[in-house]
Amino acid sequence: MSDASARSLSQEVKIVWIEGKDETEEKYEYVRWMWEKTRNRTGKPRGAMRAGRIIGYAELEGSAEPTEPSRRYRRRVFYLKDNDRSEPGGQYQDATPHEAVDPRTVRAGVHGRLTDRARGRRPATPQEAPDSVLQSEPPSDDVLF
Repeated sequence: MSDASARSLSQEVKIVWIEGKDETEEKYEYVRWMWEKTRNRTGKPRGAMRAGRIIGYAELEGSAEPTEPSRRYRRRVFYLKDNDRSEPGGQYQDATPHEAVDPRTVRAGVHGRLTDRARGRRPATPQEAPDSVLQSEPPSDDVLF
């Protein structure tokens, strides 16, 4: 990760999901993300998004310094395209675009991960593959191997 990217991530204080956090995490198995250069630390980035429909964006702390020579801030924007799995007639039913992350793994300052759910790999039943996206239990001290 570049220094500018790491600095941008470290200045994040909030991820705003336009449809709400719970709704977004339930409705979308993955979202695409990109860096957007904006004039403001907070608020929905203005009209520069031509790649798709904005689903969410990062807000930066009030003391954040611009990361770009143009005195703009580098902020993450989360979006979908018309051909994404969640959209009517979307492709990517069993695949995932390279810029995708599972919205359940995205937090302020945390990049997010590509999970089996985001990849379109679904278990036969919920009991066969419990969801451990954000919960990983440390090994028990009494396990011998």
